Order: sequence, then C-alpha cells, then structure tokens
Amino acid sequence: MSYYQLFSNYERDVFFSYTEKNTYDQSDLRKGLVYPLDEKLYYSVDKFDPYLNEYDILPTIGGVLVSIKLKKLIEQLGSDCQFIPAVIKSTKSGESNETFFVMNVLNLVPCLDMEKSEYKPLLKSLPNGPIEVLSVKYVPNSLDGHHIVRMKEYKGYIIVDDVFIKACKVQKIKGVMFVKEGSTQRPEFVEM
Repeated sequence: MSYYQLFSNYERDVFFSYTEKNTYDQSDLRKGLVYPLDEKLYYSVDKFDPYLNEYDILPTIGGVLVSIKLKKLIEQLGSDCQFIPAVIKSTKSGESNETFFVMNVLNLVPCLDMEKSEYKPLLKSLPNGPIEVLSVKYVPNSLDGHHIVRMKEYKGYIIVDDVFIKACKVQKIKGVMFVKEGSTQRPEFVEM
C-alpha cells in the first residue's frame, strides 16, 4: 500500500483564511482533538469565484475546507474525521457561503520513516522541536487500515492511501492533488 500527502488545487491563487471571529484556536485543528463546541467556524476570502461550489476541497489557512460531496465520501470510507460547518465570507461583497465543512482529522499516526526521510529542525535553537520535511518516506503499513490520517511527526501533513485516491477518482472529486513519496522541494503528483 502506498501513501500520499493530500493537497488542494484551486483555479485561482488564493487562500480561504481562518478568521479572528473564531474563539477556537486554529492550531487545535492539527492536534487530532475533537472540536468541542457546537458552533460554526468562520473563514474569509477576498471574493467568491463563480466556480467556487464546483470544488470539493479549498486551499486554506487553518483547517481544511471540504464540500458535502467529499465529506460523504470520507464518511463512507469509515475514516475518523469530524466535520464542522463553516461560514465563508467575502471581504469585498460581504456575501456568505455556508456549503463547506472544516475537516478535522482525528487520527494522529506516526507514519514518517525517520531513518529514510530527510528533515531538519525548523529552528536551529530547538533541535528537538518542530521539523521541516525535505524528503518524505513513509513507514510501510503504518496507516493500519485508516484511509486518511494526520502525520504525527509533522501535523501539517494529511496522509491518504490508495483506497482514498481511488474513491476520489471514482467520485470525480475536484480540487484534490496527491503528492507521492519523495522530495518536498520538487513534488511528484498522482495523475487524476
């Protein structure tokens, strides 16, 4: 079984940003913790593109935004993810879009092969602190039956397996990209 990093690919170079209106700390969405509040989460973007709702995953600063279609696919695969309703607001027009969900990946799995991967401390002053991954190699069979997880060694990475990719192809999920093992500086992507 091969593993891949999940990325988004949107037509315009833009990010949907987690806003200060949220009381929940966005970094907690990377920790594999259940979102404890019964509130929506807020994002902003400069303007709404006419093709926005054609996409199933959006480029974000903060938790990943997914469509109802991708949410249902992930739930059908039986993966441990929580989906929190999101409100995206245009900073130009003030319009809102409430058709997306924040995907909170709850499985934190150690899957980075620390011996075969290349990485370095993010800060030289913290050699045992956060790392910058230069080249990725995964531990075989580390996802242990899960189809989507958050990498424990580098919580910013969401890792998926072949089953997840096949399901995305069958369902024609739009906006997803999958990075193969190897260099993070010159990534190689799966053909969709």
